[in-house]
Amino acid sequence: MVMSVRSIIKEEILREEMYHMMKSQVTFTFDLHHDVGGHTNLRKNRHGNGSITDEDIIEVLEDANQEIIYNIIDGNIVDKRRFIVSQDDGDFLNVVILPEQKSPTKWNLVTITVMKKEDFKVSRGQLQIYV
Repeated sequence: MVMSVRSIIKEEILREEMYHMMKSQVTFTFDLHHDVGGHTNLRKNRHGNGSITDEDIIEVLEDANQEIIYNIIDGNIVDKRRFIVSQDDGDFLNVVILPEQKSPTKWNLVTITVMKKEDFKVSRGQLQIYV
């Protein structure tokens, strides 16, 4: 089905309105210490002098805030479906997140694992947000 230019513009305006409404209402909490079996802690500290700190993780997730909200609006981020937030330059930090929807406007973003790697591989069809 071919959409008219008018329909596309209207859809984009509605999306922008939804974003601005959600931006003022949505809250994220970060669970940085969900570490069953110690996997995340091992990953955070395996980089020698370049270890990954909680502040590094929070900074990347805060940088991705706008894209996370858009992906919630678009239905790409849903409760319990993992996604990746990746830096596309600098340290190339990658954070695997398990989102937990607590309410329509409250989300807990659980850190599953972290890694500094430029060519981080994701599963087929898995959402990857670049910041």
